Amino acid sequence: MNEKNFSISLDCDDDVVLFEKDTFKVSRLKELTIEKIIKKLDQLMHRFKNQPKEKFMSDFFSEIVIGEETINFNHMKFETIRDCEILKVNNKGWQKGKLNIEICISPDTNKPDKVNLKLFPEEPIKPESTLDDIRKTMKTT
Repeated sequence: MNEKNFSISLDCDDDVVLFEKDTFKVSRLKELTIEKIIKKLDQLMHRFKNQPKEKFMSDFFSEIVIGEETINFNHMKFETIRDCEILKVNNKGWQKGKLNIEICISPDTNKPDKVNLKLFPEEPIKPESTLDDIRKTMKTT
C-alpha cells in the first residue's frame, strides 16, 4: 500500500479531533455536521417556497439530463479536507494529518445518510511487531 494514500477511518466516537481553534469528539463533530447540513438544506428550501420540500429535493437533485440521456442519482456527496490533529483513545498522543469529511445525502429523505471521517496521517503509523513486544519484555526482565 502506498503510504501517501494510507488513511485511518475515525469510527470511535470518543476519539478527539483538533482543528486550528476548536476541539471535538468524533461523535459531536458528526452530529454538528449533520445539523449544519440540514440547516443549509432548509435555507435552500426557503428560496424555492412554491414547491414541496420533498418534491423539490428529489426532482432537483435525483437526475440530470445530458443530451438525450437521463442519469439518475441515489445520493449527493459533499467532501472536504482539513488540516487537523487526532487523539485516538488507544493511542500515544496527538497525530497530525489531513481530515477528510464526507457527507452523503439522499434526495428522497433530504437528510444526511452518513458522515464519514478519515485521517490521512502526515507520518504513517507503523504497527509494532510481536518481536518488538518480546524484545521489550526481555529488556525489562
